[in-house]
Parts: sequence; structure tokens; C-alpha cells
Amino acid sequence: MVLSRKLERISDSAPWFATGPAGFPARPTVPPHLHTRALRAGASYLWAIGVTENTLPDTEALAKLLRLTIVLPNQFLATDGATLNYADVDLLTYAALPTDGVGAINRTGSIITNAATNFAGASAMAPALAVTSVEYYNATLDHYFITDLQPDIDALDSGRIDGWARTGLSFKVFPSQASGSAGVNPVCRFYIPPEHGNSHFFSASVTECATILQKTASDPNYSGYAYETPSAFFIALPDTATGACPAGTIAVYRLWNQRADSNHRYTSDPAIKAQMIAKGYLAEGYGPDAVIMCAVNASLADATVLVSSSSPFAPGCDGLPATGVLYLNAEVEPMVAVNPRNPNNIIGVWQQDRWSNGGAQGLVTGASFDGGRTWVKRMPTFSRCSGGNAANGGDYARASDPWVTFAPDGTAYQIAISFTGEAQQSGSIGSVLVSRSADGGLTWSTPVTLITGAGAFFDDKESIAADPYDANFVYAVWDRLTPLNTGPSYFSRTIDAGLTWETARPIYDPGVNHQTINNQIVVLPDGSLINFFTQFDPAPRDGEFAMLEVVRSTDKGFSWSAPTVITVMQSVGSFDPQTGTPVRDGSNLGSIAVGPHGELVAVWQDARFTGGQRDAIAFARSLDGGFTWSSPARINAVPSVQAFLPTVHIRNDGTIGVTYYDFRNNTVDPTTLPTDYWLTRSADGVTWREAHVVASPFDLAIAPNAMGLFLGDYQSLASLGDMFVPFYVIANTSSAGNRTDVFSTLASSIATAFAKKAAAGAAAPESEEAVIHAEQADAAPMTPELRRKLHESVMRMIERRRLGATPRGAIPAPEPKEP
Repeated sequence: MVLSRKLERISDSAPWFATGPAGFPARPTVPPHLHTRALRAGASYLWAIGVTENTLPDTEALAKLLRLTIVLPNQFLATDGATLNYADVDLLTYAALPTDGVGAINRTGSIITNAATNFAGASAMAPALAVTSVEYYNATLDHYFITDLQPDIDALDSGRIDGWARTGLSFKVFPSQASGSAGVNPVCRFYIPPEHGNSHFFSASVTECATILQKTASDPNYSGYAYETPSAFFIALPDTATGACPAGTIAVYRLWNQRADSNHRYTSDPAIKAQMIAKGYLAEGYGPDAVIMCAVNASLADATVLVSSSSPFAPGCDGLPATGVLYLNAEVEPMVAVNPRNPNNIIGVWQQDRWSNGGAQGLVTGASFDGGRTWVKRMPTFSRCSGGNAANGGDYARASDPWVTFAPDGTAYQIAISFTGEAQQSGSIGSVLVSRSADGGLTWSTPVTLITGAGAFFDDKESIAADPYDANFVYAVWDRLTPLNTGPSYFSRTIDAGLTWETARPIYDPGVNHQTINNQIVVLPDGSLINFFTQFDPAPRDGEFAMLEVVRSTDKGFSWSAPTVITVMQSVGSFDPQTGTPVRDGSNLGSIAVGPHGELVAVWQDARFTGGQRDAIAFARSLDGGFTWSSPARINAVPSVQAFLPTVHIRNDGTIGVTYYDFRNNTVDPTTLPTDYWLTRSADGVTWREAHVVASPFDLAIAPNAMGLFLGDYQSLASLGDMFVPFYVIANTSSAGNRTDVFSTLASSIATAFAKKAAAGAAAPESEEAVIHAEQADAAPMTPELRRKLHESVMRMIERRRLGATPRGAIPAPEPKEP
């Protein structure tokens, strides 16, 4: 390996240091293992040594030898040559990196054995591991393509070759015979010319490759075929009689479209195979299961992925003098959705660069095509900072409340509120905007305006839900504050897959001096819509300051029922136990989810379980479509500490998941606020099993102060098969210039590891998983003190909606501490 020295140039055009193992791609990036915001252009850094993801061996000897400082990610160095600049003190130019998995280059450019070497001169072999063959799809051609070659991947991902997008599917291959051992075959690659399909063909059979090569010279059906390489990659061949794969490998299938524009799809997913056969594709392969190749069976472990990154916005991009404190690089309030047609395609959205007094500079979208392991960033034009202007409908200074959903055909929709000026004040203006993506989140349409409010009108806390049973219907809902002191639930829908939207209209109005907030729609299996919301009653009825309610529609939103009350809420809000600093949490807001059999579940913060002293996580469910609900039950594990910001989701197998934060590991140190994030799961709503999402506490005192320490009015939770996927924000402790980030955790082991222990007869240690039995409770008896707390909690929630307001009834929050 070539060791790095001082590094100075930080850019996408010049890689930083070279090494020789196979698998290095063409576009350099900053290693995700380092906190990128700690790096500055023009500064010098010293990195000791590293190996790539594709060459990191699972050997104790190498680990002991190297004491690895970093592991270089894919897409770090150019394979086709570059000049590396070491702080303008030294230059190193190389022509190309070896890609056979066994060779490397030294400083003179000579090919040497691929061995990692430390400063003492000791070395150890770093054999190449399997690399990933990525699948792409071109909707215009209706063609599929696979490649493990980084120049291909770079050209397709960057859009230099137009029309291709990742499907999120892939399988493992080897870059060389040596890296895969004697058990793998070379895979030939042919280009099929436009007159026969404008496509590519792959085979691991030496005989089949030779036959096709021979036909290119004599058979008109193969005229113009280009024999690009005899070894695009290496992979195992199944038993040609039985189709059985060698131990440790999984079947790969080849599906032919049987059309004049010949194209093949290669997949290791049996469900995809069945889907393609149902569309008329022909399975080509060996044995009764038609297996064409055998890929390494790489199991997926849990992964926590940093999704967000540095702010993409230019200074002063909103075009207005600053009011309030801008928390540059701070991300809050995430939402996530999984593509039902391609579960590897996940879209997450969040506020980017939060202001202290309301909204953010803009909203950023992350799109993943590999099940949440890597993300690309996009910016729909919801505000000026993200490219909004008068022509495209995004001419607003700030944006907030991002929400995203997928229709059953794979089309994504996201919604936002965008505004300029102080809410409900003269000169202010705001709108509810919707944007649409047909390619998994890579590109977004010009926003459609559902409603605009000026002056005393303000539209807030919007959400969007695609009908999971009809791709033509998508529903948007929010609350509208009016100069008449009303706050009805407003609704709009599209019935033509986003081409047009109906005029927004109220669907429930609780009357003067009352309002709804946090409207969310879910769709039952029978097609009924359930709109879930909080109703505020500032003029209390026996202390009933806030209630959770639902209204329903049985005609896809055309008409709506009277409300059904779920429960009276008794949320007092969260505070730093040592300083009294308010936490802007989910008090008086809730989260709802629908299960595969129409069961409804809701969670929220409630102090009834502690006699009004502190909020816990409350849970209720309905088994009759929302007509009746169970009594609230506490489901958080430690009732002696504050718990807040719950989010609920139900997997396809009916398992309920709830995430939330709490202070169980807080200390008496008033300068910090250690906070944990948890996932608790239940099959029946009674017995819950809880484990960490974030392995250790983070310091919430670092978070932006948006009229309270703020991670968002909500977090998000989804699932991939038997994995829950929390999508959430935590505070950083490394930099005052980067207070928060968005993370995604693929929580497979949280769902499976303890089951494996149970099956083996071993009990999980209490530190790993807590078992909780839900405890129901009636509303706490009303006292003057509780009445005051509930009233102040509601007023904080209402006033936090207004730009520039100072929430009453609470100790004002100081500026968050410097780390």
C-alpha cells in the first residue's frame, strides 16, 4: 500500500492517496467513518493507513499488524489513473490501479503483491473480498443492466448515461479468479446492438460463451454482437444437471424478456424471478429451478448509517435579513417511506439548517436504492435555498414539516409547508406544496400548490398519504388557522396520480376557539380513510385541554364522519431535570399506524401514569376500524424518568414497533443532558421487548434551541421485511457547527437476535433487552397543579407554531451549550 502523508486538497476532482487492491472505483469521496464536517479545505491532515471495503480481510493477524485508522469506502480513488497531491509537497501520478484482487502498485508504478504495510515496514496480505454487482433499470427502454465495474456505475449514477436508475437490488461477485479461488468461473459479457435489443448478455458457462461468440460470425440473429470481455466478473456455476449451488452461495436467475429488443434480468431474489415470469419473461438456467449462476451468500448485519451531510445551501440564500438564530448544518424532523414495489428503495426527508424561531432554510431528500445502506441527496424546490423561485412555485424564505409517502406503483410524493414572514401577521404568506417523483427520489417535479394563506391565515402540520390500494389516490391533510380563531382540518386529494389536485376544503371544524393539529391519514384494508388528529380546547371542560380523535371516510375522502374520541391527553411536556430547560418534544401530538388486518394503534406522551408528574409513552389500539379504542397503557420501560417523542409502525407480520427517547441515563451534571433512543416491539400490544437503537446516550443539550431543545415534532419508523428501520435525529457532541444529524438503523438484530437466544434456551441480559408488560391507567385526577401544567403544555404547543413567539408557562431555554 502507498501510505498517505499530509493531505490538503478536499474535492471531488482529485483523490487523496492511492493503494492497489482491487475494487477501487472512479469517484473519490470522503470516508464516512470520519466526520466530514471536521475537515476543511486548505487544512492538512495525517492519516496513517487504510484498506478498502472490498479488500478488508477478516484476519486477526492483519488487524493486529495494522491497527487500522480508517477503512476506505468504495468510490474513493480513480481506478483509471490520477495525480495525487500531498499538500503541494509531493505529487504521485499513476496510470491505473490493478483490479485483479491480488496486485497493487508501489510508488514507482511497479506491480507488487497486494499487501498492507505499516510505517515499520511490516506487512500482511489483504486479499480481495467479493464486490457488488449493481442492477439498474431504464424505464424508457424497459431494460435491466448489471455491472460491478466502477466506470459503469459512475457513469450511470452521475447521469452521464441518461435514463438509468438503481433498482436497489444486487448480488456479490468476484473481480478476479484469484480473489474467488478455483471455485468460480469467468463471466463473459456481450453487447447486443440496437437492431437486436441495445442490451448486454452475461454467462458464466464457458461453453455458452464460446457458442455465442461463434454465432456472431455466422448467425444473422447474432450479427453485430460485440464480445466486450471474457471476464466481466467471476462467479460460481451451478451443477448443470440439478441447478444446485455450491455451499455458501445462493442462486442467481436469468430472465429473458422474449421480445425483439432482447434483454435479460439477473436477480438472486426468487420473488423477483416469479414476478418477471408472471410478466412473460422466460427463466433460463440449469435444473428444475432454472439457476444460471451462484453468488456469495453475504448476510446483512445491522447497520446504522449517517444519512445527512453538510448543508448544501449558500449563505443568505433566503434573500432576507436574518431573524432568529440559524443552526447551520443542523437537521431535524425526519420522515421516511419504503417503496412497496422495491423495498430497497427508501426515501427520507428532513429539515435542513433549522432556525430558532420557526422553519428551516429548506428541506433535503435522501434516496437509497440498497435498503438504506447508502444515500443520495436531492432538493425539491420548496424554498429559495433549494432553488425555489416565483416561476416554479417555491419562492419562500423557509420550509418545514416534511412528509413523504409511496403509492403502490412506486411513485413517491412529498409535502411541505413553505412560508415567508411571521405566521398570522401582516405581510406573511405561506403555502402547502406537493412534489412528485417517478424514479425513486432522484428527481422531483415542480411543486404543486394545494393552498396559500396570507396574513392572518396559516396552514400547518401537514401530512400526505398515498392510498396503498389505488395508485391514483393520494391524500393531503393539515390544520388551517384563521382570523376567526378557528383551526379546522383541511384536506385535498388527487384522483389521477398527481396530475391534478382538488381544491382544498375543511373536513372537520371543531369551532371557534378550538383547533385541530397533527392531522395524519391512514388507509384501512377495506379502503376507508382514518384521519387522526389532536383537538385543542383552550377553554377547558373539566380539564380536558387536548383530545386525540379520528374522523373517517368510506368514499376515499369525499365525505367524512363526526369525530370519535380516542382519549383525553394529559401531556405535561419534557424538561431538562437539572436546569428546567424545555424540550420541544411530541407533547400533545401523536403517531398512528395501521396493520395488515386493519388494526389501528396510536402512541403519544401522557403523564396519567405518574399522577401528572412526568410524561410516559402511552399506547392504545382499535380492532374495529377506529370505532372503539382500548384504554391508554404505558409501554416505556422506566416510568421514573421522562419519555418523549414516540413513533409507531406495524410490520407486515403484525409486529408493532415504537421508538422513543428518554432520560434514564441522565446524570446530575447540569451542563449535559444524556438521552437514549429506544425501539420496543410487541406482537400483541401487551408484552413489549425493548432495546437500544442508539448504542449509547447522546447529549440533547447540544440540539438546536427552537423554543425548546429540538430534534423535531416527530421522528419516523418503517420496516423492511422483518427489520424495523428507525429514521431519526440525534445530537452530536463534536462540533457546535453541526449540532444534529439524521441517521437510519437497519434494526434486524433487534428483531431477531433475542429470538435466536430464546430458541437456544439462553436469556438475554437485562442490559440488552427489557421486557415490559403494558400497564393501563385512567386519567389522573384533576388538581389545580395538573390543570396548570396541562394548560401550559397546550399553550407551548400552540405558540411554538408562530414565528417569533415565546412559549408561556416555561423557563426560557438558553442558547444550547458549546461542546
